[in-house]
Amino acid sequence: MIVDIETHPLRLARPVATNPQMSMTKHYTWCEQSADLLVAEMNYAGVDKAFLISYDAEDILFECREKGFDLEDYSGGRKYSLQGFRKYPDRFWWFNTLKHPKRYDAAALAQRDFDEGASGLKIFPAYIEANLIDDDMKRIFRLTLDQGKRILLSFQTLVPPKSFSLEEYLEQLDQLLTELPGLPMVLMQAGCADPIAPRWDLVRRIADKHKSLIMGCGYVGEVWDDDTEYPYPNYLRRIEVLTKAVGADRMMWGTDWPWFEDKFKYKQGVDSIRKHAHFMSADQKADFLGRTAGRFMGVL
Repeated sequence: MIVDIETHPLRLARPVATNPQMSMTKHYTWCEQSADLLVAEMNYAGVDKAFLISYDAEDILFECREKGFDLEDYSGGRKYSLQGFRKYPDRFWWFNTLKHPKRYDAAALAQRDFDEGASGLKIFPAYIEANLIDDDMKRIFRLTLDQGKRILLSFQTLVPPKSFSLEEYLEQLDQLLTELPGLPMVLMQAGCADPIAPRWDLVRRIADKHKSLIMGCGYVGEVWDDDTEYPYPNYLRRIEVLTKAVGADRMMWGTDWPWFEDKFKYKQGVDSIRKHAHFMSADQKADFLGRTAGRFMGVL
């Protein structure tokens, strides 16, 4: 089984018509990236299932504005992704993004998602000004644990002092997992620190302490410096470092589709591991490409 743990169907993002600095080579700037297209890509690449992660323009507004975009520059979200999930229930596990707990009854909305089939929540703590260990967030995490659901946590786009720093968030994460050791969690982008840079040691300390914490490996470290050079040697180097640090049985492969479509075809994303990750054994590749995700989701 091969599982992609990071996909995002969307109608349109950063449209080239109103953002002339963007390029049509990024197809999401002018062309819908639907669940139908994703399933076709998965079929061609031999990918069995995917985490379908939904967010709307408000959910990612923090990052958009940091990059010079605004609400009008993204179209997609919960209702749109839910249609794809319902159309292909055997191909997707659906995760919805947590709403801002200071503006909404986030726990009630999370429960609604769970009732409608969500497998868990995607959380961008910087985007919602969240401290992981304040009462509002603990309520969300306890609800997730009690409902048998899962958390995808991303420290993307940290800009202290507008947000907590990575060091502060990792300290909060340590406290959270100490208090709720059974909480199933993936740390997306491998903690948003580059695995081949010294700063990743901060993430490794948390991973060493909390053995249930899984590393998500789409857009690893928030770095992509291979451009279009298949089989992406810098990416593979980072995956090799992570494999030695935490083990393939604590890593999950992901593409972050369709955000990197201009860098690699979907099939190339999986083939870079399947055909070129020579530092992994066949057993390790099986873990990384899907078996770890299957265990995380309780189907293996």
